[in-house]
Amino acid sequence: MTNLIQGVYQGSFMPLSEIKVSPLSRAYTFSDSIYEVIPYYNGKPLCLDEHINRFKLSAGFLKIELDFSVVKREIEQLGQSLENLKNAYVYYQISRGVDTVRSHIVKEKLVPERFGYAHEVRLSSDPILAKLNQDNRWTHCNIKTTSLLGNVLNMNDAYADGCNETILIKDNKIVEGGACNIFMTYENEIYTPGLEENILPGITRDFFISSLEKKDIIVKEADCPVSFLDSVSTIWFTSSTRGVQPIKSILNHNYEMDPDDVLFRNAKEAFTNSIKDYFQDH
Repeated sequence: MTNLIQGVYQGSFMPLSEIKVSPLSRAYTFSDSIYEVIPYYNGKPLCLDEHINRFKLSAGFLKIELDFSVVKREIEQLGQSLENLKNAYVYYQISRGVDTVRSHIVKEKLVPERFGYAHEVRLSSDPILAKLNQDNRWTHCNIKTTSLLGNVLNMNDAYADGCNETILIKDNKIVEGGACNIFMTYENEIYTPGLEENILPGITRDFFISSLEKKDIIVKEADCPVSFLDSVSTIWFTSSTRGVQPIKSILNHNYEMDPDDVLFRNAKEAFTNSIKDYFQDH
C-alpha cells in the first residue's frame, strides 16, 4: 500500500514506493541523520514551528547546514495529503548526505539529504501493557537522531513478551519509554523525569505540561526513582503518535493502573481541550 503514501525525496514528490535512496547515504551507513514526527489532527499540524526549532537544534549538534524554510515547506506540502484524515503524521528525515564511498570522516562537501512521507495513524487511549528494561542507549538522546538501535532492541524485547511499550531504567531511575516520554501520579502529584541529555525533550511533552499549567495542575520535573512504581496511581506515555496513553500494568512489576485516578483524568481532559484551543487559534 506504499503506492498510496505520499513521499518526498530531495524536493521531488512521489509515492513512497517510488523513492530510491543510495546505499551510500550516511543515514544508511552511519545513522548520520536526524528526524522529526509532526502530528496532524484533521489535516492540521500541531506545534509545527516547535518541531522545526527542535530540528534546527539537532542539526546544530550534528553540524548539518541547510535551509529549514525548504524543510518546513516540504512538510507542509506533505501535510496537504492528510486533510481528510482525523489523525496522521508527517515523518521527515535529514541526513548529512551521500558519500562517494563509505568513510567515517567527511572529506568532501556533501548536499544534505531530505526525505519524508505522510501517513495516517490510529490514536488510542486504551491502557497498554509495558515492560521494564535497562536503558542501553547512547547518552545523547536529546538529539533526535535515527540512531535508535537501543530503542529497537528494548521495544522488541517487550513486544516479544506481549507488551506494547517499554519503560527504560538507568541508575535506578525511570527515564522514558522506548518512543515516548513518561508521566505518573505519585502521592497525588504529577511527576515526569527532568530533562537531561539521556531524555528527549518531547514536543508533546512540553505541550502537555503547558496544557496542565493552564488548569493550575503542576507537574514536577525531577528524578523519579524506580521505587516510585510501588506507590504510583497511574503511569502514562506522551508522544506525537500516541497523544496521551496510560499503562494498565507492567509485566515485570506489580504496578496496576488505578481506574479512579481523578488527577490523571483531569490531566488528559486538559490535554484534549488544549488541542482544541490550539486549532481555534491557528
